[in-house]
Amino acid sequence: MVREPAELEEASFTWPLLGALYGSLVIVAIVALFNSHFGRELDHKVEAPARTLVAGPAIASAAVVFVACVIALIVPAYRRGALRVAEIAAWVIPAWLVMGAMVLGAISFALSHAH
Repeated sequence: MVREPAELEEASFTWPLLGALYGSLVIVAIVALFNSHFGRELDHKVEAPARTLVAGPAIASAAVVFVACVIALIVPAYRRGALRVAEIAAWVIPAWLVMGAMVLGAISFALSHAH
């Protein structure tokens, strides 16, 4: 018996589990990184809530990924829509972190050359 792709998609728990793992690992990694010496040093150099400006949206997106994947696991009727939301939010995380790093790098460069 050949299974249809829709049947395989509904029977698979791999993607929602991987998405939930990704979301939770991103939250843990960002909190650990910005609570380290590197993250605290950013606040002293930039003199603004730099950690919050960078980490806040990334953690919020990771929470959306986690919640959407848990919903996809619990409620099979909403699996496809929840995984689409999780996919979009999962792509927002690295994009936001790259933009934040570029902005912080530009601010750091400008402050070091202003004196």
